[in-house]
Amino acid sequence: MRFIIIKDGTYNYDTVKDVIQSLVGNNIKTVNKNNNIVIYHSYNDEEEIRRMLLALEVELMTNMYAYLSNDSSDDRLDEELEIGLKLLEFIPHGVFNLKEALLHANNVKGKDKILSFILKYTGISEDFIRDFAKCDLNVSKASKEMFIHRNTMIYKLDKLKEISGFDLRCFKDAYILYMLVENK
Repeated sequence: MRFIIIKDGTYNYDTVKDVIQSLVGNNIKTVNKNNNIVIYHSYNDEEEIRRMLLALEVELMTNMYAYLSNDSSDDRLDEELEIGLKLLEFIPHGVFNLKEALLHANNVKGKDKILSFILKYTGISEDFIRDFAKCDLNVSKASKEMFIHRNTMIYKLDKLKEISGFDLRCFKDAYILYMLVENK
């Protein structure tokens, strides 16, 4: 199960629910939470959902502020919902996922909670992120510096990517995680 949070603007809850149901079918659950519309819906194609939300924006003739959840497991869904609601305050007009929202959310409170959510079940620590960044995101160099076998390092990086969607070998992802670590 995944979710979409739509920041409540001038649109009516029932209207949004009806339009979304007409676009994706009746297999959705909607909740009004803190004056935001939360839509629980399983989606495979994030781009399709983005197009749907932009169509909704045109249909309602208003700016869309939406957060798309990651492919979180059910036990992490509530945590991400709480994070998504916080991040929604900081995103500009548009549709964002966790990575994109964090790039815009410079002054968000609770960065330690967000970082904890991202790193949960990955076996990666804040020190690991710092050390990996100091080695210029180079796996071989970092494994030597950190006294970790190269295959073990690759396993940890792959596990982080699988669980959280963040790949420390990718500059943008490494930047986001490093900024979360350094600016808690």
